[in-house]
Amino acid sequence: MKAEVVVARQPILDRQGLVVAQELLFREAGDDVARIQDGYSATAAVVERTLGVLGIEYVLGHGDGFLNCTGDFLFFGAVDVLPPSRFVLEILEGTGLTDELAARCDELRLAGFRIALDDVRSLTPDIERFLPHVDIVKLEWPYLTPEEAAYAIERCKRAGKRVLAEKVEERSDHAAALQAGCDLFQGYYFARPQLLTASRTPSRFAAVFRVLQLLRDEADGVHLEDALKHAPALVIQLLRLANNAARRRWSHAPITSIGQAVAVVGSKQLMLWCCLLLYGNPADLRFGHSPLAQLVQHRANFMERAAGELTPEDGDFQEAAWLCGLLSLAYISCEVTPERFFTDISIDIVIEEAIVEHAGVLGTLLTIAEHLEQGQFDAAFRQGRTLGAEFAGKIPSLAL
Repeated sequence: MKAEVVVARQPILDRQGLVVAQELLFREAGDDVARIQDGYSATAAVVERTLGVLGIEYVLGHGDGFLNCTGDFLFFGAVDVLPPSRFVLEILEGTGLTDELAARCDELRLAGFRIALDDVRSLTPDIERFLPHVDIVKLEWPYLTPEEAAYAIERCKRAGKRVLAEKVEERSDHAAALQAGCDLFQGYYFARPQLLTASRTPSRFAAVFRVLQLLRDEADGVHLEDALKHAPALVIQLLRLANNAARRRWSHAPITSIGQAVAVVGSKQLMLWCCLLLYGNPADLRFGHSPLAQLVQHRANFMERAAGELTPEDGDFQEAAWLCGLLSLAYISCEVTPERFFTDISIDIVIEEAIVEHAGVLGTLLTIAEHLEQGQFDAAFRQGRTLGAEFAGKIPSLAL
């Protein structure tokens, strides 16, 4: 059975009227209006569809991609599957411009990404303080008076930032933004979002998970290639990722084998891609629009750090803790019981019992993680004391 996937794109033009980029927008099949229930999942879906199904060259051509990002998306690993030189990461309106976000933006810019502030209606003191950490400021042109626009453009230019006038809907808007000194332009005056569609064969959850498991176990290439052969849709996406990676790193012939693709993409990137498929792609693996992807990454990272505090020298236990956190909610999205879920997934009995029965040390760590997610810090501390007073005292710092 094949499913149709959709990404919308809207062109961004320079002062000469040339299309230099596309903003990528979330859409569902058969709907040309954005209906977003969870921003993180919507962005993850756009990334997966662009890189894994449609292909970045088809979607972007020779230009760049502007991608709407929640603050949470910028902090998590899914952003690492993107080729930095091709993407501008837009910080959505309403995102807290914190010191932590500023530091993360600096890291991403150092990696090659550009950062944009989206939907700016006035240059507030908070935005002015944040300017050193971004490259582009997108002004919502209809909402600014000529005086406000002039002030915002002057301050941005003085800080060395490019200015994009968005929601440009009339010839007069474009003329005014051009005259005021804007560098880039976007809006219905130039084009409405265009829907790009493609069909894909659904991947099997178990096959994708098997690849993820082998990557975590650092399995040899023979076993990994064999597992990938049971996930043909994943192989197609892997080849697209590999060819994109090869183009941005060196002059290279097109990727023609699974082993070559894995070598070019890298184990970490492929692992991130598998996680994105497992929790961020509703059309492919029946996962709905929900914050599950964000939650399980929080949980898995917490459990791995906690396991490291308990057994600093036991890397295998830390790996098991990470995997336990990652899989702890998968049965919900598959709409089955935990017991039924693990009949189709070959996993260590210790991890299975931790998830199904909250048994053992891993089960205790999972319980602590759940308490912390619900704001039940006293209950988390009490559970932590069962593993030792010293460990319990470290829970607040581990939870950050």
